[in-house]
Amino acid sequence: MLSIAILAFDNCLLSSIAGPLDLFTVANWDHKKRNKADTEPFCQWEVLTVDGGPVICFSQEPLVPHRSIRDCRTPDLIILPSVLGNIEALRQEKEAIAWIKAQHKRGAVVASICAGAFLAAEAGILNGREATTHWQLADRFRQTFRKVKLQVDQILIDGEDYLCAAGTSAHQDLSIYILEKYGSAELADSCARMMLIDRGRRNQAPYIRFRRQKNHGDEKIAEVQRYLEKNLTRRTSVVRMAEMAEMVERTFLRRFKKATGDTPLEYVQRLRIEAAKRLFENGETRIDLITKAVGYEDTSSFRRLFKQIVGVSPTVYRRRYVELQGS
Repeated sequence: MLSIAILAFDNCLLSSIAGPLDLFTVANWDHKKRNKADTEPFCQWEVLTVDGGPVICFSQEPLVPHRSIRDCRTPDLIILPSVLGNIEALRQEKEAIAWIKAQHKRGAVVASICAGAFLAAEAGILNGREATTHWQLADRFRQTFRKVKLQVDQILIDGEDYLCAAGTSAHQDLSIYILEKYGSAELADSCARMMLIDRGRRNQAPYIRFRRQKNHGDEKIAEVQRYLEKNLTRRTSVVRMAEMAEMVERTFLRRFKKATGDTPLEYVQRLRIEAAKRLFENGETRIDLITKAVGYEDTSSFRRLFKQIVGVSPTVYRRRYVELQGS
């Protein structure tokens, strides 16, 4: 039987605690139905807080735990839920971090949801390893934990002794994966069907908005960025960009990459694909018109680039992320 501990904090999302618990309850019910002779459930769980007292969720609902972390000895799996608000306060939970570190060293698997990855990283579990978190937290995470190989496109990462789920609703992906990892594919499939959960999600790239990094302090590069944004469809060479920045080409390329994280070509591509996404979202359906509207001539090349950056084809994006919004 899998022993699960969920560690709750102030400002945690109730859904990232209640959601997994609902699925684990369904899993126990399904497991019993499939294994009538087995008197042991698939899993057992308890909700913990640092001192055993209640916490106030982001929704302002009080959450009463089963016990404190001091009274929980040997869980097989520890879940760190999503937290909204002051992440710095979360990183100051020294007793919780020490407990997480000790439990992980003992052999417990640590699973984070969204901002919960900050706690796992603070405990040193993710150093030199791949991890994911919500895309809006990516810049802060990278700046804070430079030793972690952040893969923000990914919805779920399994590092064997740790699990990371990307966004707030990714608690569903994590919970279903736990049912498969510690139970069976049949158990996971059955519970996913019952709860109407899409098991096809693999990355969060379609949800990511291109965040034009401009708080880097390099005004010359920022000037070029502003020009590119205003002249989205105009072909501009690197030589011309370097001239605008009053730099030699080699220096410009180095400073642009350092400031934005992208090469000039990658930056222009991301600008154009983001503009294409907005056209889809505003109701345009013809891919040939969108191709030309964002500065490309060849529709096939545009399709390939769109899928490379967004993670799905233009057709799938239009259907999944636009038509469903209007249904």
